[in-house]
Amino acid sequence: MNAQNPAPPGPQQAGPKPQAQAEPQAESAAQGSEPAQPDVIGGPAADPLGQETLPGAAAAASRVYRSTLSSHGSGTVISSGSVSAINFYGERAGERLLAGPLPEDELRRLRRVFQEPEEYGAYRDRLRAGRLLVLFGQPGTGRAYTALSLLDDLTRGQVSRLDPRTDLDTLDDTQIGEGHGYALEPAVAGLPDETGLDRLCELLGKKEAYAVLLVAPEPGDVLSRAGRYHRAHIPAPADAVLEKHLAAELDGAPEESHDRVRAMALDPAVEEARGLDELLPAEAARFAKLLARHARDELSYDQLLAECRKFAEDQAAEWFAGGVRSETPERLRDAAYRIALAVLDGASLSAVAEAAEILAWELAVTVDPEATPGRPLFSDGVDARLVSARATAELGVEQIGDEDVPVRTVRFRGEALAPAVLGHLWQHRHNVRGPVLRWLAGLCEDPRPEVWVRAAVAAGQLCRLDCVHTVHELVQPMGQADQARRRLFAATVLDVALASPEVGTAIRALVGHWARQGDERLRWTAGAVLGRGRATATAREALDLLGAIGVWDEGKLRADAAVQVAHLAGVHADALTCRRIRAWLSDERRHQQDLGLQTTVLLAAVSVVDLWNQHPDLEGYGDWPLMLALATARPALAPELAGLLWTALQTGRSYDAAIEALADWVRGSADQPWADALERFLPLLVHSHDDRRRLLSLIKELSEDPDQPLNEQQVRRLWGAVQGASTP
Repeated sequence: MNAQNPAPPGPQQAGPKPQAQAEPQAESAAQGSEPAQPDVIGGPAADPLGQETLPGAAAAASRVYRSTLSSHGSGTVISSGSVSAINFYGERAGERLLAGPLPEDELRRLRRVFQEPEEYGAYRDRLRAGRLLVLFGQPGTGRAYTALSLLDDLTRGQVSRLDPRTDLDTLDDTQIGEGHGYALEPAVAGLPDETGLDRLCELLGKKEAYAVLLVAPEPGDVLSRAGRYHRAHIPAPADAVLEKHLAAELDGAPEESHDRVRAMALDPAVEEARGLDELLPAEAARFAKLLARHARDELSYDQLLAECRKFAEDQAAEWFAGGVRSETPERLRDAAYRIALAVLDGASLSAVAEAAEILAWELAVTVDPEATPGRPLFSDGVDARLVSARATAELGVEQIGDEDVPVRTVRFRGEALAPAVLGHLWQHRHNVRGPVLRWLAGLCEDPRPEVWVRAAVAAGQLCRLDCVHTVHELVQPMGQADQARRRLFAATVLDVALASPEVGTAIRALVGHWARQGDERLRWTAGAVLGRGRATATAREALDLLGAIGVWDEGKLRADAAVQVAHLAGVHADALTCRRIRAWLSDERRHQQDLGLQTTVLLAAVSVVDLWNQHPDLEGYGDWPLMLALATARPALAPELAGLLWTALQTGRSYDAAIEALADWVRGSADQPWADALERFLPLLVHSHDDRRRLLSLIKELSEDPDQPLNEQQVRRLWGAVQGASTP
């Protein structure tokens, strides 16, 4: 410490705690005398999450919220009529073989557009040597075209597709054509066991024929199965498949047309409209046809974008198509996983898997209320789940307390898939609404922000699709719940729905009604929406409503309204909020004064990272104290902000909370990017020699803390900043 400075005064030298001292006239202090037993203004303990058990919960929740907002069976092999669907469900087949030869025009197209996958040569060698090949893979990945091309290579065009109802165990050699190749995806009868495959292989050998069987993995099973006939189908690269189809569609066109179409395929607006990271072979064929039509002026640019937006919608429709087998336990678990991923897109693999199992139970008991659903243990595999849901696992982080820990996260391969899934369910599958809403409400009980915040954002998207139903069935009951997080869940749903031009006006009216006339819990929920900054046309209106909530019923919701005013200050970052707080402090009514004091304390206590929505000027300020960040981002606000904090320090009922917030600044400033901002801000709190003594006393007390003392450099810099401050 600088030896030329006088010895810092001890805490006892700073004088007694102020008792509602008047602020100097220049600061427009709050007026009014204190009662004999004044209320105490609370500090950082006013937690909008309702006292979460882990530290950092508010910051994690707001971070997930912002990142999530800035982030929702057939067996058709090739769409657009190239190769027909071969996966049908129906009655059990008869004993005769039903085979249809591949039409000549489809065979010519196959030869023109087929892109060989990397393992194609190995497939062909295995088929040539063994006569029989079982290809495992998901529908839509090009496995049927691979099968037909293999058979075409070995039989010179004598290719037939078998009826899916064919029972392979009943075949005899009289039903197999000499030198023919057969493709089949067994439906009802299923795939024969190894003995049955051996028998089929012997029959094929007698007629020098070949067969390729297409099999999708069982739900949760691995992609390949042990056995000498089985091979996993690995699709060809999507870019190569698309190039083949483009070449076929533009056959005979000048090279400039090819270049123009390739450029259009990479157009950012087209890629965004498509919303898929990588196209399946069937989708590549469809996309190539659309691009070719656009090149021939058969589709306008806007029409091309509209058609591209249907890719994700059609995938969702295929996933949730009805039928005889669509509500078996296995199919319901597939559906549950895709829905869980649509809601929790970007969360950890374990969180999505657990949420999917809970939803699968909800779906199963809805289908059969007498059922007692269980969970498979060893027949569930992560890799197959990811493939069947067009998802990918990545390395990410989640928070435990204040620290990030590495986790495997999961997301759809395309930003359009999550909203397409939710939209399809809400618009076309009405009976799914009940179990999904019950499940979403249950996810609110999960303490991890990565789960409950994402669930609330997804519910907000559903509210945009059907506002009346979702508000009645989910939002209002949760907005009136006892638990703070359930009410915050409802507030998050409404804030997301506010972005919709169709229902935004209705949501604003609902929030205003709750704020003015609701019971205690609905007013709390309305305040939590107002603090996000989107529930009113102007910030002034939001401050009016929050002010009314804060003084309602003798200040019962004062702390809750105050924290939302602090959040609102971080959304708008202008002088209006400061002036409103000053008006409350200057009001002669006690409850308005207390609201101003409480808001001031929370402006000092809340961190920028805790904000649900941030003004662009506050981006990059991380865990800065909000008041310091505002004073730095908007220097013109610094004197007004300091004046508010000075008033709280001068008022007895807010002194303890204000000095504790200031102590947290000083204690946490070491090696922080906001250390310099603190040194610039402290002199603004000095208006008298008593102010200086108070701050120097605080610095000395913290420097002598036996558990967490300030370092010598901190003390020297802060001491110099306070000593150098001028006084009137």
